[in-house]
Amino acid sequence: MTAKPATPASLTWSGVTARRMTRHALTEPAADLGPADVAGLLCGAHAQVLSAAELSVGRRIAGATCTDVQRALWAERTLVKTFGPRGTVHLLPAADLPMWTGALSALPSSVPSHPEGVRFTAEHADEVIATIGDALADAELTVDELTEAIADRAGPWAVERTMDAFGDKWPRWRQLTSTAAHRGVLCFGPDRGRQVTYTNPHRGWRRGPAHACAGLPACVRPGHAAALRQVARHPATVRRRPVRRDGGRPGARHAGR
Repeated sequence: MTAKPATPASLTWSGVTARRMTRHALTEPAADLGPADVAGLLCGAHAQVLSAAELSVGRRIAGATCTDVQRALWAERTLVKTFGPRGTVHLLPAADLPMWTGALSALPSSVPSHPEGVRFTAEHADEVIATIGDALADAELTVDELTEAIADRAGPWAVERTMDAFGDKWPRWRQLTSTAAHRGVLCFGPDRGRQVTYTNPHRGWRRGPAHACAGLPACVRPGHAAALRQVARHPATVRRRPVRRDGGRPGARHAGR
């Protein structure tokens, strides 16, 4: 018996827009979802400006306020603030973080290529990323504090102020910030006054199973899987390498030299 060909779906712009607005809880705020659920529906809430993300998520939940989003992020830790799609800051569901790190770490790097003498080789990038994860394993550190911790563990070569940024020179390691987040060893901690802090997402966030990104787990919602299955090939891993504690510059291969 020959199967009948499927009838193509008939779509209109207005129908697609209406479905998307309903799915994103814009036509009517959701009464049965929390901040992490909403962030999952959106495939991450853009959070370059955190107050905008709080409004974006809170607006979609009946009776919610920015305080509810802050509580989910910093107290309940069902949300995580990290570098998401396009290398920009997003709020992601903590339970989906293994899936996101697996997918994002499988993509080509979104970090601009730095000139010779500034950029890291792949091998030494792995070493510095492992050092970042180690430094943040039990701490919330500002940029300056993390720079000192990296220098102590890997040596001054990793923190040389060689990276052009906003009319200044940043420590070399900062070119790896979003890459470290995509490897699953760095996320944002609570601000300390006017200063940003970073920490390790293994410190208490309610994540999915460690193997989740390998097979796209049950936490993947309809609409996520089709987009991510092509890139989520393996778990985010960081090769643990011996850490330099002698303070010396590495050989000529370091930093692309």
